[in-house]
Amino acid sequence: MQELIVTGPGELAWIDSPSPTLRSTEGALVRPIAAASCDLDRRLIAGSTPFKPPFAIGHECVAEVLQVGEQVSSVQRGDLVSVPWKIACGRCAACLRGLSSACTAVTKYAAYGVPAGGHWGGLFSEEVYAPFADAMLVPLPAGTDPRAVASASDNLTDAWVATSTPLQQRADARVLVVGGTESLGILAVQMARVAGAAQVDYLDTDDYRRALAELSGANVDIGASSALDERYDVVIAATRDERALNRGLLGLAPGGHCSCIGIMFEPPRIPLFDLYMRNVTLSVGVCSVRHHIPTVLELVNSKQCDPLVVCPQIITCDDAPQALIDPQAKCIMVRERITTTVAPTERHT
Repeated sequence: MQELIVTGPGELAWIDSPSPTLRSTEGALVRPIAAASCDLDRRLIAGSTPFKPPFAIGHECVAEVLQVGEQVSSVQRGDLVSVPWKIACGRCAACLRGLSSACTAVTKYAAYGVPAGGHWGGLFSEEVYAPFADAMLVPLPAGTDPRAVASASDNLTDAWVATSTPLQQRADARVLVVGGTESLGILAVQMARVAGAAQVDYLDTDDYRRALAELSGANVDIGASSALDERYDVVIAATRDERALNRGLLGLAPGGHCSCIGIMFEPPRIPLFDLYMRNVTLSVGVCSVRHHIPTVLELVNSKQCDPLVVCPQIITCDDAPQALIDPQAKCIMVRERITTTVAPTERHT
């Protein structure tokens, strides 16, 4: 089989690799049919992260199930599934608390597409192994467009959790989304509206992303440099820029909440005393997506959000090495299915 490998800074290539094997009765082999670029991927490919090549890229996809172990009961060959970015068992203490991102049954940071916790393959590859199929894989409801939910594995669900969690406690909230990454800010605009925000403003200097945010329902005319003092109940910081992060933090009203979902590898300076005096909260961290993916699939299928707004490029496998190096926004690589779903009576038990 072929894997899409980061071979060096700014270099991607399809490499022939041994096909993964079904190493556990709890595992499954899956074949990504709609794989999306994550906002982190551009930096992973460019070599501007601590993670050095070579490694397989990709941690957002919908896949078809090729083979399952004897103990797997939730999926079967031919099913379409969302594959979470994080390898997780579903039954350790962390997983049972909803923290699949901190699963203790595998190496710390074990994930697809990032070699931080070992090499687990990438979700652009032809085949990948899911060691805990029942705990990890989320079957797609009938009629779901795999392309529309390819990012449920990470970015799309991250945007939902980052917005809906603080909005649950803040009725008629004013929301500021600080953009700067390829898709997270736009997706956060959509999810904030779905979660009941009374007002969504979007702050960014990039005209392309500003247009997408406006299309998604945000007000983008808030002034690139005007003061935002204590104006917002919720701030979603989907930025890697320290100055933009600080503008958002200073825009928090007393008792406000900032969800910081832009990855910064260098420690940013933040106005801690100003935040202290306003009694605000700041949440930072990877999203444990598995528990929330079914909700996100429902939101997409009911057309409450449109993730394809941030995915102008639908590409082939041949296109991927070049398209992923410098995508304008997200792109989705598709490949043909090779399975057909068996009748319900043929499901194993």
